[in-house]
Amino acid sequence: MKKKIVSVAGIFALPVVLFLFFSLVCEGFGLHTTQVVVSQSLIPTVLGLAMAPVMMCGLMDFSSGARVILGAAVGAVLGNSLGVPGFLIGCIAGAFAGGFVIAFLYRILRIPSMVVSMGVVLVMEVASYKLSEVAGTGSAVKFSEAMINIGSWPKNLILVAVACVISYLIQYKTSTGCQIMACGNDEVMLKNMGVNTGRLKFTAFALSGIFCAFGAVIQSCYSGQVTVAIGMVSMSMVFKPMMGVLIGMQLLRLVDNMPLMIFIGELTISIIFNGFIALGLTDNLQNIVLGVFLLLVLGISGNTANIAEYRRKQAVRKAAGSRA
Repeated sequence: MKKKIVSVAGIFALPVVLFLFFSLVCEGFGLHTTQVVVSQSLIPTVLGLAMAPVMMCGLMDFSSGARVILGAAVGAVLGNSLGVPGFLIGCIAGAFAGGFVIAFLYRILRIPSMVVSMGVVLVMEVASYKLSEVAGTGSAVKFSEAMINIGSWPKNLILVAVACVISYLIQYKTSTGCQIMACGNDEVMLKNMGVNTGRLKFTAFALSGIFCAFGAVIQSCYSGQVTVAIGMVSMSMVFKPMMGVLIGMQLLRLVDNMPLMIFIGELTISIIFNGFIALGLTDNLQNIVLGVFLLLVLGISGNTANIAEYRRKQAVRKAAGSRA
């Protein structure tokens, strides 16, 4: 019990220490920026929850951002005629439809998930743009005050908390969630146990639609509008969530709670980038830091076994040297 408490404290210490550091070195960073820092971590958190089941199956999905925008566009169209209920139904329907489309295409075409997701991104961006024209808002999908109030601060915290609880229940309290976690580690073992891994991956893509729906609502309410563009622009939305998921996978060794670890990862990233803004770094420098950070996270997560083996050999050598 004591060890678990220390592990939890150590995990929360990371964002706290970073926050204190930037508060000391930046005049424009401090307690008054807490709401901004937390708010900017919420959308990446729900997108991370959407990407986690797919990534834990050993697949890559770049369509989460496009699905969020599609859900927001459908929500805007239905919201114009049905009000707030139409907005919610549209966000859920659009995000779920995107999830089932990519799941169906991956299952039928049997090509790499990265290729499928990139193709789906192109199609969904065009669909979102056409829907924005139907809504009469052009490239910027706008929402009424009543719709915005659903996910405005601090209600967006409640929505993210609900999404995290749903993710936890699916991942840890259902057989499907346990199988998804096992799929990325040893897919062959699951096949030998009689699990249909193709159907399992289909389910992972479909489940991600739940959290894309949350993302569509929160994204729509964050600034009152969602910019719709084509040319894979929405793919830029997935990189921070991807880093948060990869960080969360590494932190699972300390505390086995994936939704919480994703939130800690996204909060840490939000603190770092808001700190850079307070330091006066330009967008280009921030993109460079994002790219380097992404490479480091991917490099470490992809070589976890090699790092563990290196540490084991070093421990064996040290033990042998002490005996001599």
